[in-house]
Amino acid sequence: MELKWLDDYLALIEAGSFSAAAEKRHVSQPAFSRRIQLFEEWLGVELIDRSRKPLRFTPLAVQHEASFRSLATQIQEFRSILRSEASSSPGLVIAAQHSLAATYLPVFLQRMRTLQAEQRFRIRSENRDEGVTLLLRGEADILLTYETETESTSIPTQLASACVVGEDTLVLVASPKLAGSEEFSAPDSPMPLLCFPPETFFGQVVRTRALPELMQSRLVAVQYVSEFSLGLREMALLHQGAAWLPRSLVAQELKQGRLQELPAIGLEVPLSIKTYFATHGNQALQTLFAKFKASQDNDRVAKA
Repeated sequence: MELKWLDDYLALIEAGSFSAAAEKRHVSQPAFSRRIQLFEEWLGVELIDRSRKPLRFTPLAVQHEASFRSLATQIQEFRSILRSEASSSPGLVIAAQHSLAATYLPVFLQRMRTLQAEQRFRIRSENRDEGVTLLLRGEADILLTYETETESTSIPTQLASACVVGEDTLVLVASPKLAGSEEFSAPDSPMPLLCFPPETFFGQVVRTRALPELMQSRLVAVQYVSEFSLGLREMALLHQGAAWLPRSLVAQELKQGRLQELPAIGLEVPLSIKTYFATHGNQALQTLFAKFKASQDNDRVAKA
């Protein structure tokens, strides 16, 4: 297939006639018609109902018009990405745990660009285990992740330089409408809960550090399970259950009163925000880490 055939077909959709589309594509009408036929032959389907005039598209063509447009857009975007990557350095890859990508990452990037303005970065939002794997494989240069006192990444110091960059807390939250309902507050009524999968980092933290105490006093009914904290936040806003979430992720909702903390029901779990800079022979990366660590130390001295 020639890519120009797809552009021809989209031009035909826009113009509504072969003559207008041919003029738009700067070719003769016979040549344009032949290209449309070649496109149909390559697809193995008819797109034009040639038994009727004026121009009519087949039901199959109409059904998949959005897909044709999407395909053309994807091709253009892919070409732009390739050209951009070919014309500039690939940049450092930052793997950020999903929740941190939505909260701390913008602040982190601002600090990085202050320290090294010419450096380019590419971002990968991942679950925690995948982010660690990317760093260890050399597919990511920097990792941003949560840790607790008992749940660390265990990344060897010879493979990465680490630095604590902030603190957060897992807090149990629910919408005021749900928290204020009789059913939710009744001790003998199962409490609707929104959970992380048990194999994920947050799932493990909640199940070992917070959930056991809750289950000593309340029955719980799991309503929704997702590895994405943003998804759990949205379900909580829809009054579907209570969820342990990073306070930084729900700060705006707490301030607006759309969610409320439930400290009397669920324990809080302290979290550390930690960054790892890989030590895979990239001197520029190590220089950047040294600058970053120095800036963090200066900030702590200034606040003391």
